[in-house]
Amino acid sequence: MKPSSAKSKGRSEKEIENAILDYLALVPGFEAWKVDTVGVYDAQKGVRRKRSSKHRYKGVPDIIGFYKGRFWAVEVKTPKRRSQTTPEQAEFLKLATHNGQVAMVATSVEDVEKKIEEVENETAI
Repeated sequence: MKPSSAKSKGRSEKEIENAILDYLALVPGFEAWKVDTVGVYDAQKGVRRKRSSKHRYKGVPDIIGFYKGRFWAVEVKTPKRRSQTTPEQAEFLKLATHNGQVAMVATSVEDVEKKIEEVENETAI
């Protein structure tokens, strides 16, 4: 049974992300994690801020994982924002793809399902 795979129209990125993670948890052998990019709450200033470090990589996608020996990178967007990746996000996805890994922008569980089928079909040939 597929979790909440109704079309993503009108859903927030967080809702789409959670539906994708719920789906991936049901795919045998798929290990996936949410990348936490929100930052740390600074109680003194009353704001969230990201830790600064020369080793922080901007553009890491929302979901990363491993499936059948390959690294997966999934940037989640709403359908209206599908083409609105930041330059850093686009560069990360390009770098992963260039290195033979699976990288994509997803707006729904169906996008991820299609990508899994596509990758499985290319390795079956």
